Amino acid sequence: MMGRLWLGASLGTALALAGTVPGHAGPATAAAGIISTVAGGVGGPGLATRVSITTPGDITFSNGSLYVAAGGSVREVSPQTGQLTTPVGNGTGTESPSGGDGGPGIQSSVDDAYGIAAGPSGSLILSERDIDNSRVRMVAGSTGTFYGVRMTRGDIYTVAGGGRGADGGPAVDASLVKPAGITVDGAGNLVIADSGHSRVRVVAGSTGIFYGQSMTAGDIYTVAGNGTVGFSGDGGPATSAELATPLGVRFDGAGNLVIADAANNRVRVVAGSTGTFYGQAMTAGDIYTVAGNGTQGFSGDGGPATSAGVDPVAAVTDGAGNLVITDSINFFTPNKHSNRVRVVADSTGTFYGQAMTAGDIYTVAGKNTEGFSGDGGPAVGAKLGAPSGVAVDGAGNLVIADTGNNRVRVVAASTGTFYSQPMTADDIYTIAGNGQGMYDHNLGTGGVSGDGGPATHAELSLPEGSGQERVAVDGAGNLLIADTANNRIRVVAKSAGTFYGKPMTAGHIYTVAGSGQEGFSGDGGPATSAGLSLPNGVAADHTGNLVIADTFNQRVRVVAGSTGNFYGQAMTAGDIYTIAGTGNPGFAGDRGPAVDAELNYPQGLAVDSAGDLLIADMFNGRVRVVAEHSGRLYGRKVTAGDINTVAGGRRKFSGDGGPAVGAGVPVPQDVAMDQVGNLVIVSDGRVRVVAVRTGTFYGQAMTAGDIYTVTGTGGLGFSGDGGPAAGAELNQPHGVTVSAAGNLLIADSDNCRIRMVAGRTGTFYGQPATAGDIYTVAGDSPLDGISGCLGGNEGFSGDGGPATGARLDSPTGVAVDRAGDLLFADSFSERIRKVAA
Repeated sequence: MMGRLWLGASLGTALALAGTVPGHAGPATAAAGIISTVAGGVGGPGLATRVSITTPGDITFSNGSLYVAAGGSVREVSPQTGQLTTPVGNGTGTESPSGGDGGPGIQSSVDDAYGIAAGPSGSLILSERDIDNSRVRMVAGSTGTFYGVRMTRGDIYTVAGGGRGADGGPAVDASLVKPAGITVDGAGNLVIADSGHSRVRVVAGSTGIFYGQSMTAGDIYTVAGNGTVGFSGDGGPATSAELATPLGVRFDGAGNLVIADAANNRVRVVAGSTGTFYGQAMTAGDIYTVAGNGTQGFSGDGGPATSAGVDPVAAVTDGAGNLVITDSINFFTPNKHSNRVRVVADSTGTFYGQAMTAGDIYTVAGKNTEGFSGDGGPAVGAKLGAPSGVAVDGAGNLVIADTGNNRVRVVAASTGTFYSQPMTADDIYTIAGNGQGMYDHNLGTGGVSGDGGPATHAELSLPEGSGQERVAVDGAGNLLIADTANNRIRVVAKSAGTFYGKPMTAGHIYTVAGSGQEGFSGDGGPATSAGLSLPNGVAADHTGNLVIADTFNQRVRVVAGSTGNFYGQAMTAGDIYTIAGTGNPGFAGDRGPAVDAELNYPQGLAVDSAGDLLIADMFNGRVRVVAEHSGRLYGRKVTAGDINTVAGGRRKFSGDGGPAVGAGVPVPQDVAMDQVGNLVIVSDGRVRVVAVRTGTFYGQAMTAGDIYTVTGTGGLGFSGDGGPAAGAELNQPHGVTVSAAGNLLIADSDNCRIRMVAGRTGTFYGQPATAGDIYTVAGDSPLDGISGCLGGNEGFSGDGGPATGARLDSPTGVAVDRAGDLLFADSFSERIRKVAA
């Protein structure tokens, strides 16, 4: 969580509500304080090629389905229909070690799913490779005891890892480090590539003698590797050999254990019985190299496999007994992947359209150049992106996890129809993923999908270190989402109709701005063809236009809701225009036309009742206004269409009780307007107010144009709940809004809470509150006595129950609709959620 602190200071987000979202998501009669999801999730169910899959790792085929381990979930793809479902994981990832253990697998948090295997009684087993959550978990296919753990059908359980124990004891108490590939042998034992310990280990499925060792059900044992990183031991006992970051494990048709010994640049075999395999005489329990000469990089095609250079990630045998290798990862030159799938022929013959000699190695898919190309043509001419997992499906097709391209692809074994696509033998096709996932993003789905379908089946994208979603509502009640890392603005339609030039169905989601390509382009043309750059803010103005903080383009832009003249420009409905900022990061232009001004990473936006546009100009440490009318605003004389500073100007916090212009308002994250027109600002761990007129607000006497702190100390902590807001601590607050009841609602991001400063005494979101005091209204209690996210209670849970019992993950904004329901962007869960009033 500490790695997110810079993000909070620089790219924080909020929800700026210019309208209402009555009845969005969840039952209209939900009890007060109940939480639900409005938009976002894992994507699907739907056609697999239309759903984003983030960094697919291992893949396996079992019981007629293809299973893919991908980021925060396991995806299932039907070879018959090409449809995708998500049987395991909610797509969020987690830094909590439990991640939903003992609950439904479909609702669990999965952190960096890497390996996948079919287990006993229809179960699914997956490895989580995150360094803090190194464990292997199982979703039970039936109720019973497996690997020493009592399980209920459909629920998820840890079966190995999470402790500090060693070999010979319970697997659930053992220490694993970055477990990678997993598989299950013929006796039901679970085999794990414990990559960080440079071992291959086994969790016994039953008590007996396996791999020459006496084993007890549920206990863990090493079957290859001695724990020393290196290369040694060929021709001798596997447990005495040295391995180096084993990544993949599978069994061949003869029962031999095949290991992708990645950092040794070899594929090795532990013989399951004594005999001749891969052209070598082998003794049961001993280890042998069958491919790779130990040299990094690609070489050797058409010659003996043991003389070739390989960078193996995974290996599997096909129906003909050939050894198939994803030749991808290069530990010493990470950007120099081989980007190939290669085959070691088991016998002399023709395979994958090539004449092959037994024992020699050949490329069957990909070439050295990393990228994406070739669908519908010969696999050997296609480009792959760091392929990892490989499997053979029931029709004999070769299935590849094309990791860097966020796709799963197939090399057809024969001409026919597979995954609902006509295919030609030896050609390559995408069967899952739309390529939109963010590379190496393990905290969420990290992609875009779902346009034209239900919003709760869509994917939003927020990779760590980029941006965060904001929401707003237009005059028709449509929910607007800044889908930041997807470089899009999306709409969830409140009712059926045509909005922003698109026919929409109630409850469905649509892109209304942004092509998905990062950059600046498109002014004066259709908004959906324009380039945006990590847009961090969105609002709707009083004439129905969509206003965008195009943050990394250093501009504020408008999508016209209708044809007419706005912000001094003639606009066409559905087209996009710049209304503030030149594109150069800096500070210039006050008291002149907004289009000629320099902005410095604009963030939050708000529109006041007169139509003035407020901008949180983050790295300039200012809040600026584009005036709708000439006159006086916050004590300053303004001219229509010009831009002016209304708060800030100094680098460090200062100025409470004095003029807002010239005060220190560091890195303002968000802005909002309260009912009387006061300007509310989130900045530097505080929520502050610029009074629009002289009076008493938030329990303080205020003078028009002056600035005051309402809550927050500027430190990083959590305190104050149930007491006066003025003394409370916040932890990287990112967003703020004010409800119709006068309650101040704050996204206390790094405390993983939404908090409320009560505007009056009453009951709100199911909680009794006293005017001027602060309360948590969403997010669960600290764990281990440590506050907020730092206490480990970040994550995603709780839909359908009390919001104060739910887990949130870096919420970055808040808003309230006409019904009083609380909306917020649960950023690292990549969802927009709602708490019923």
